[in-house]
This record gives sequence, structure tokens and C-alpha cells, in this order.
Amino acid sequence: MNKIKVIALFGKSASGKDSIQKWIIKSFPSATHSIISCTTRPKRDYEEDKKDYFFLTNEEFTNKVLDGSMLEATEFNNWFYGTPIEALDKDKINVGVFNPAGIDALLADSRIEVIPLYVLAPDKIRLLRSLNREENPDCAEICRRYFTDTEDFADIEWDYIPIFNTGTTFEFDLNTYADYIYNFDKIYADLGAED
Repeated sequence: MNKIKVIALFGKSASGKDSIQKWIIKSFPSATHSIISCTTRPKRDYEEDKKDYFFLTNEEFTNKVLDGSMLEATEFNNWFYGTPIEALDKDKINVGVFNPAGIDALLADSRIEVIPLYVLAPDKIRLLRSLNREENPDCAEICRRYFTDTEDFADIEWDYIPIFNTGTTFEFDLNTYADYIYNFDKIYADLGAED
């Protein structure tokens, strides 16, 4: 049985995960598929339903969990996030953004091969991005996320590839990401993920 291939981007808030995901999909449209997750949290000013997330009610989200269609689901700050199996394309490299608990769940699913990419950015840049991405940012929420991230990312126990996003603008190396896409099987094996 061919397993579904996933590049799982993860990192602290405002590290650049979403921008990298969009750039990979735009750069490799015939080889990649964008994973759109579900959430019950309110839509941010700059987000679009069915493009950034599927924004669901609590009841809709619960039904997906109960019917077994969620590959991973988590609660964060009284909001739910998850990835339904139907969000993946079995014929392409699926690229999505996850938190560490979500990647734990994906790595435990025998139907999926996962390459985790840890997006790292300096704290100052992350905070500035968080403040600048909305017209009226919730500074208390930005600070809460900052401190929660420190705890959530303290003890990652699985292998990953670090991606450094240190500038105020995103600079992407086409060849590096092409390698992840076109040499997925080799990179997956090199991470020690093969049975």
C-alpha cells in the first residue's frame, strides 16, 4: 500500500510556517497539495474560509472527530484544530502546518509518511510579525502565545529538519525545497522513519 506523503511544517507563532507553505505550493504546483486544516477559532482579519482554514462550529468539528475522519485533532486556548483525512491528496506531496501534538499524531498514523520541518525565527522578528499582521493586534494574546510556545516546543522528541527564517522578509532557497519534494523518499528514510 502506498502511503500518503506529508511535509509537516511546525514552529512557534509567527515563525513563517504559513508563508513557507504557500510558497512551496506556488513553486511546485504539479507536485504538491496544500493541506487546509479545520479550526473552531474565530477567523483573523486577513484569513479566508476554505483557503486558510475550514472554520467550523464546535458541533461540526466534534462530528468529524467522532466519525474518525480527523487524522489529528487538538485543543488550544479553548479552540479546536484538526486535519481530516480528506484534506490529503494521495498522489502528491501534501504540505501542511501543524503543532507538535499534531505531528505526534501524524507520525503515529501508519497510512502516512511525514517529514517534519521545524521553522525557526528569532523571537524579536516573531513578535514584530505578530504585532504587524493585524490592524488592531491583541497584545495580551500575542504574549500568551509567545510564552505557551516556549513550553510547547521545549521537548520535541522526534527527528526533524530545521528551517531558518531569520529575515524580516522571507528568503527561500528553491533548490532546498525542490530536494524535499523530489527526493521525499530518500529524505524520509534518512530521518530514520523507515520501518
